[in-house]
Amino acid sequence: MTFTLNIDEEIASLKRDIVKMASLCEKALYGVSSLIDGEGKDIRDIQTLSDQIEKSEREIEQECMRVLLRRHPVAKDLRSVSASLRIITDLERIGNNSLDLAEAINYCENRDILHKIGLPKMIEEVSKMLSSSIDAFVMRNEEKANNVIKEDDVLDSLFVSAKEQLIRMIKTSVDGIEEAPDALLAAKYLERMGDHCVNLSRQLIWSVSGDMNV
Repeated sequence: MTFTLNIDEEIASLKRDIVKMASLCEKALYGVSSLIDGEGKDIRDIQTLSDQIEKSEREIEQECMRVLLRRHPVAKDLRSVSASLRIITDLERIGNNSLDLAEAINYCENRDILHKIGLPKMIEEVSKMLSSSIDAFVMRNEEKANNVIKEDDVLDSLFVSAKEQLIRMIKTSVDGIEEAPDALLAAKYLERMGDHCVNLSRQLIWSVSGDMNV
């Protein structure tokens, strides 16, 4: 970033970098989905993406600090930069959770249990929430952001269903039940990732309207 840019251009540059960081998170989720389906994805690929996401967070954080120190933004510009700092924190956590999720899946030698508890559906829902929250961020669309917040109820229901299914499997001692702890942990990581997507959307709403009661 050069000193010739005005604050609007610097904020636009921040937005582009955040979108790139989010695309890395989406790739990590796709990689996790491939692990479940046994399509040959290596967990090291997801580790590499997680490392890239962390690197992006540090770079964007430095960018935000330069804008704050040089421009002393106020009102909506200050909210935009502050929201960006919080958004990259949630994206970094989504990246970390993707790697944690991949590790939990790798511990499950029998992947059937993951399908039985609906883990692919949970990944699909998180991917949709992440994509929609970034779309809302790019378009500064509060309605779209609010829809992401509502979608979290769907993910929570899927998580509850996964837990109930695992309990039934434990009670009936079905084959592969020794995989249950790792399967439950995987579902929990996805539930957390949904919460981070909600945080992304809430930050967008705050940056646009200044409303903290979301």
